[in-house]
Amino acid sequence: MDDAALEETVGQAYIKMDSYQDVDSNQISRITFGQTVKIQANADSLTLGNGGINGAGVADINATNFSLGYIDTTSNTIVPFEFTNPYFEWATDATNNVTGFRIGFEDAKGVLQMDLSSFSGNIGMTINGEAASLFSGASGTQTNQRATYIGTSSGSCTDGTDCVSLSNIQSLSVADSDSSGTADFFLAFQTNGMNWNTSAGTQATTRGFFMNVPTDNTLTISDVNSGTAGLAVEFIDRGVGRWNN
Repeated sequence: MDDAALEETVGQAYIKMDSYQDVDSNQISRITFGQTVKIQANADSLTLGNGGINGAGVADINATNFSLGYIDTTSNTIVPFEFTNPYFEWATDATNNVTGFRIGFEDAKGVLQMDLSSFSGNIGMTINGEAASLFSGASGTQTNQRATYIGTSSGSCTDGTDCVSLSNIQSLSVADSDSSGTADFFLAFQTNGMNWNTSAGTQATTRGFFMNVPTDNTLTISDVNSGTAGLAVEFIDRGVGRWNN
């Protein structure tokens, strides 16, 4: 193509490859796909890290009725979950051993739903005016690994006062605090704790599977049933899974 033809051409690279060193001196390799994906998808269950390197008995992430996107029942239309420029990253140490893997997106927005029985990660919502923290249980300790409750960052967890069961959080609006898309929604796996890069710096992760979920959700806890409402995921109630009218 000559210069004149190039001036009339608009395009985007489909695959981009990058490499950098993180704060822990791991070598990070990234493959980014120049795509925009809109999806509404449901799964009966999602289980990650069941046993594995963290021991048997409880999964790192265990959820039923997992969904991305929802059905707007007022207009009977699909409201998809949107991903822009998805990427894969893997981390290698000084001896070239793979120590971590991450799936992320340069921009993500939409409604994530799942009925959680255990969760390893970070849910960036506001509870009682404070940043949220995860807990091992009612009256339990703060933890980012295999949590079952979510509450305030005060350090205490009294069910119905400053924390509630994660099963009460039936939907999450994945977004930054201003309701725009986020660059920090990701799912990672690492053989030891790592600090993955984010738009705000780094996010510390625990050994095993770890999901980082930035949201613009706010919750005021008034009793043990406080939470976020689920949304429809199918047009027809088949009597299985979650269906909301």
